[in-house]
Amino acid sequence: MNSLPLLRRSGSIRHFTGLFLSLVLLVSLASCAKPKKNGGVSAPEEESLTTSPLPSRGDFNPETDVNYAPLRAETVYFSFDSSAIPSGERGKLEKAAQWMAENPDRLLLLAGHCDERGTEEYNRGLGERRALAVREYLIGLGISPQRLHTISYGKDRPVARGHSEADYIRNRRVELGVIEK
Repeated sequence: MNSLPLLRRSGSIRHFTGLFLSLVLLVSLASCAKPKKNGGVSAPEEESLTTSPLPSRGDFNPETDVNYAPLRAETVYFSFDSSAIPSGERGKLEKAAQWMAENPDRLLLLAGHCDERGTEEYNRGLGERRALAVREYLIGLGISPQRLHTISYGKDRPVARGHSEADYIRNRRVELGVIEK
């Protein structure tokens, strides 16, 4: 059945085209909306990629109440533009889960980082996705979701200040910090 006669009976093709273009414009404008910033820290929202409920940030300051030294060797490194945990990094998370089992009263802050390439907004989102991927992996290893907090620093806290691929590799990471408070 030809749909053109139906269009002519119910109105003009021009009217249909105008509605279609209006819909395309509306969708385009909606996709340009900028996410709200929260003091430079990416706060997970309901639309987050995580499948487990996120705990509240609690009574700790991520700037002063976190010690990264105990689990520094378990820092997880990522490929360029990826939040997938490389298979070679999963053993570090198994060691971290073992440490958590031996220290059942301790909480972790999972701090996501990126290299300098990409916009601030994009890197905050990528850092969050990396931290959430590590969180979900640890939950899969039996760690309670209430013991795991996430934050994204994006590209703001590089450990390597150079611009080589070796520097970029060191900056694409999630650090596991023990909450001391």
